Amino acid sequence: MSRNLHDRVLGSLLGAGIGDALGAPTEGMSAEEIADRFGSRVVDFEDGSDNYYALGNDVAEVTDDASQTYEMARAVAECKGRLTVDAAAQALVRWSESYPKYYPRNAGPTTSQVIEALRAGGDPVELGMLGRRFERGTSDGAAMRVAAAGLTRPGDLERAVENAVAMCRPSHGTQHAFSGACAIACAVAEALREDSTTVSVIQASVYGARRGEEIGLATARRAEGRRVLPVLRTALAEALLAESMTDAERRLEDMVGAGGSIQEAVCVALGLFLAADGDFEKTVVSCANIGGDTDTIACIAGSVAGAFCGASAIRRDWVERWTAANPMLDLEPVARELADICLDA
Repeated sequence: MSRNLHDRVLGSLLGAGIGDALGAPTEGMSAEEIADRFGSRVVDFEDGSDNYYALGNDVAEVTDDASQTYEMARAVAECKGRLTVDAAAQALVRWSESYPKYYPRNAGPTTSQVIEALRAGGDPVELGMLGRRFERGTSDGAAMRVAAAGLTRPGDLERAVENAVAMCRPSHGTQHAFSGACAIACAVAEALREDSTTVSVIQASVYGARRGEEIGLATARRAEGRRVLPVLRTALAEALLAESMTDAERRLEDMVGAGGSIQEAVCVALGLFLAADGDFEKTVVSCANIGGDTDTIACIAGSVAGAFCGASAIRRDWVERWTAANPMLDLEPVARELADICLDA
C-alpha cells in the first residue's frame, strides 16, 4: 500500500468519486431491490441510467455528491488550506452553475434552497441557520462534500474541524450537521498520517463528532433529532460484532438506518469502513449494497477509505473507467495543490 501524501490526498478525492459512481445506480432501493434489479450484489459500476437519481448518467459517472466534493476541494485549495464561509458559499453557487445535469435535479432539500438564496444575495451564515422544515440543515449533504476539510494537514483535527464548520455554515448550520461533517473531516485528516490505523481513524471521527456538536450547540441552530455521537457508537459496536460485510450491512441498516439524514449516512459510512478494516473495495461495495442513500454513503466512506489506502491501492480498472466517465473532474491538479499545502503546513 503506497502511503505517500499526494497518493493519499488523491485517494480521498478518487475514493469519493468512485463511491458515488458505484452507489448512484442503487440509490433509493432496498438491499432486496438492489439484488432483484441487478441479479446479485453490485460489485462493479452498473448502468443506472433508468434510476431517477442517476437518470441519463453514463456507467461510472458521478452525481451531485462527488461533483460538490470536487468544487469544495478547489475552494479549500484556493484558500490555501483555511476555508472561509464565503468561499464555501461561492463553491456551492459555482457548482450549481457548472453542472446543469446535476442541478437542480440532484441537489438535496437543504442545498437547493440555500443555493437559490445565495444567488439572490443572502447572507451565508444566516441562511445556514434557517429552519422551518424538519430536514433542513440535518441532511447528509454536509458530510458528502466535506472530505477536503481534512486534506490540508495530516492529523490536525482542529484544522479539519475549522474547515468543516466553514463548509457547513452556508447550508447546514445545525449542531447535527457540524457533528457529522466534523466526524468525517477528522477521519480523513487522521487517515492522511503515515502511521494511521483503522482504529486511530475511527477515534478521530469520534473526536470530530463530539467537537462539531460542541461548536454547533454554541454557534448554530439547535435542530431536533438524534445526536450523531450516540448513533455513531451504535454503528461502531454493530460493525465490530459483524461476522461478514453482508452481516455488517444488515446490522447497520437495522440499528442505524441508511437514509439521507446526517446521523444515518455518516454513521453507516464509518461503520462499514470499520467492518472492512479500512479496505477500500470492501468498504464502497458494501455501501452500494446496503440500500437507501447509497451514493452519498459510498461517497463519504470512499473519501475516508481512499485517504487511508491511497489512490494506488484502488483498482486500476475502476480508476481508468471512472476518469473516462468524468472528464469534468480534474482531480490531479487539485490533489497536488492540497498535498503541497499539507507539506507547507
